[in-house]
Parts: sequence; C-alpha cells; structure tokens
Amino acid sequence: MPNKNDCSNKSNLKILDATLREGEQQAGIRFSSQDKIKILHLLEEFQIDCVEVGHPGISAEDERICLEVARAARSTQILMHARANVEEIQAAKRAKADWVGIWASVNHLATETKFVNRNKEYISQKIQVALAEAKKLGLKVRFTIEDASRTVWDDIEWLTDIALVAGAERISLADTVGILEPLTCDTLVSKFVSTFSCELEIHLHNDFGLAVANALVAIDAGASVIDTSILGIGERTGITDLLQLAVILHQKRGENRFPLEQIPKLACAVQRVTGYQPDELRPVVGKNAFTHTSKYHVQAVERNPKSYEAYPPELVGRVRRVEKQRPPVNGHAVIELNEEWNVRSQTVLDSTT
Repeated sequence: MPNKNDCSNKSNLKILDATLREGEQQAGIRFSSQDKIKILHLLEEFQIDCVEVGHPGISAEDERICLEVARAARSTQILMHARANVEEIQAAKRAKADWVGIWASVNHLATETKFVNRNKEYISQKIQVALAEAKKLGLKVRFTIEDASRTVWDDIEWLTDIALVAGAERISLADTVGILEPLTCDTLVSKFVSTFSCELEIHLHNDFGLAVANALVAIDAGASVIDTSILGIGERTGITDLLQLAVILHQKRGENRFPLEQIPKLACAVQRVTGYQPDELRPVVGKNAFTHTSKYHVQAVERNPKSYEAYPPELVGRVRRVEKQRPPVNGHAVIELNEEWNVRSQTVLDSTT
C-alpha cells in the first residue's frame, strides 16, 4: 500500500473542459482541427485550466488533429484520452499532450463486457505498464476509474493505489452513466478525499439531469477538478454544462475568474460547428432564460428586475426580453411528437401567473 500523502497536494478548483473530446461522443458531432482550435482559444479566454482535445490513438487522422490543436494552445494545459495501451500513450506523446488521461474499469459490468475472461491481475498489469510508459515519455497522468459510481469502494481504493504507486498525478472518478445524486456524490467524494490527498477529478454524466448539481456538491466535498463541456454536449445526455456551472460558481460561491459576458460567444461557436440547438428553457443560454410574459411579472421586472430574475442577463452577455402579447388559446405551440410515443400532438397553454 502506498503512503497516501505522497501524491500532489490539492490545489484550488480547476476546470477541465472536455468539449473537444466528450463532445465528439454525442451523436452526429465531429470537429475539424480548425473547429477545435477556435473553441480551444475561446476556452483559454474563458480561463479554463485544462482542455481535453481528443483521443489520438483512435486513428492517424485523430492524431493529426490533436497535434494541430496542441500546437495552437496558448496558455492552457492539453490533455489527451487513452486506453491503458502503450501504443495509444505513444500517440498522445507524438501529438504533444501535456497530460494523458488513462482509464480502466474493474466492476462486474466491465469484466462481463470489456475484460471477458480476464482477472483483476490482468487489469492491474495493463494499468502499470501503461503508466510506466507515460512516465517514461514525460507525460503527466490522470488515471480515470470508469464507472466509479457503480464500483465497490474496495476496488476504487485498489485501483487508486495501483495508479498512485505507478506515478499518476491525479485520480478521476467517472459517473459514467449518470446515476449519482447529490447525497451519494457527496458520500463518494468525501470518502475519497478523506482517504487520499491527491487531486481528485470528477466526471459527471447527465442521464438524470443532475450533473451540474452533483458538480457543485463534489466541489463542496473537496474535489479539485471538475470536467465540463460547453452546453453540456457529450455522449447520450452529456455531462456537466460549463456555462451553467460557471454562473453558479460566480453567483453562489464567489468565483470571479470567468468572463461570463463571453458565454454567448462560446455557445454560438459550438452551435455553429455542431448544429446543436439548446432548448428555449435551458438555463443561461435558452431563448426564454430572460423572457417575461405575465402582465404582473413584467410590471414587477420593470420596477426591479430582481423580482423575477436570479441574476441580470447582462452578467452573461444576454438581454432581457418582454413579450406582452399573449398567443391565442388554441393553436399555439403545438409540439409534434414521434409516433413511437403513441402521441400525435400536445397543445401547450400559456400561463397567466
């Protein structure tokens, strides 16, 4: 067992943005090197500490794109994704990564689906060989325990010990299918930080819509690094939304480093290259986020915007909208639903209060 005080001390909160890697796991999204470089520079302007730019070991094209992006970095650290595989780690080095993010999983689902007929000793050896290669090449290592939220504590502790002894600078716990809720997230993070003194990174998926809430809980419980993406894009329902988290940290935790007025620029850049359009009700960037319609709400907001706004739209580069004209009762906002739901249409009625 390692001395758990030997790894690097926790620092102030860091944000690792994974738009350029996790975002490509959203159906229909693929970034060119020019797309990635533009978004990288916007993230640097937004004071992001580290940007995960891709998985260079997938193909020669991905390695080329990652290299072009890494060479364009001005201030942020660059991390690249890799399996516990020597060839993939070498690809990250060739692509000029500062960090390599090596991941593995060991719970029963992993041994049933990914490491079939392989025991824990095999997984341990793969991790140790991979980390040894990364350290030989001079790369900093983030070791991710995939599906940590469905992994028993003894295995989390075992994998962490292996990774730290092998030289990992940081451990990441991934809520791979987004099953954590705030209470269980707090319990997991608190237990980890009371056991290990290294930097803890948290990667939270949004399958139950709790990624942002869980991120805030994880920060309060002692996590050092939070993974995000612009607009929360990512596999299935995405991960923690950078833009929402930045506003919450500013308003609720006194974090003033993010230039929040640049949020529309970040959102529009991702919208343009992906075609992804967030819904009108989405916090911070949604069309209706600062729109008022009820007569009494409009009157109150005209007197004092705080009456019906959690924060001013100007803070995030937006403007207030007032819609005093009510739509007709019948025939407004008809939503067409897919036939597989067995529902043809639904009429949404306007609220007057």
